Amino acid sequence: MPPMNRREAVRATTLVVGGLLLTSNGLVLGCAREPARIAGRVLTADDQALMEEIADTLLPTTKSSPGARAAGAGAAINLLLSECYEPEQQVRVVNGLKELRKKCDAEFGRAFAALTTQEREQLLRELDATALRAKGHYFELVRELADRAYFSSEIGMTRARRWMLEPGKWVGCVPLLPGQPSWG
Repeated sequence: MPPMNRREAVRATTLVVGGLLLTSNGLVLGCAREPARIAGRVLTADDQALMEEIADTLLPTTKSSPGARAAGAGAAINLLLSECYEPEQQVRVVNGLKELRKKCDAEFGRAFAALTTQEREQLLRELDATALRAKGHYFELVRELADRAYFSSEIGMTRARRWMLEPGKWVGCVPLLPGQPSWG
């Protein structure tokens, strides 16, 4: 076999690399039927956005503090769910979000994010009432995750609750005045 010149080597390499890229892209597209998950996390990007919308409905922006969306609750919820909850709880939340999407389509004909504030609140109140009656309902976990993500954020710790950095004695029970935020 005669020696290959530089031009032929470049052309052969280009063909091989191009073929690999086309093949791998086809394989990746073929596997992309399931929504892409955020690296190492339980929730997909769509699920995370939905959880953030739910959390922001449960913990909205007020005069005194920003809401869950401003605190970045979606990413924190995904992290908490992925790292701190059992696999069966993770599955329960993911399946519950699918159920919530179906319920929104059936009752309102649109996604949760497109609902008005009143419709969102009505839907979440119904889910909360159902969760109180049925043990193990996914909404219990959703509410717990929203609270934990928000109140462990900087905004939740410093602006939604009173927070002072100073050493002193611990007092376990302090009466609050009406409208006074709790201590963080």
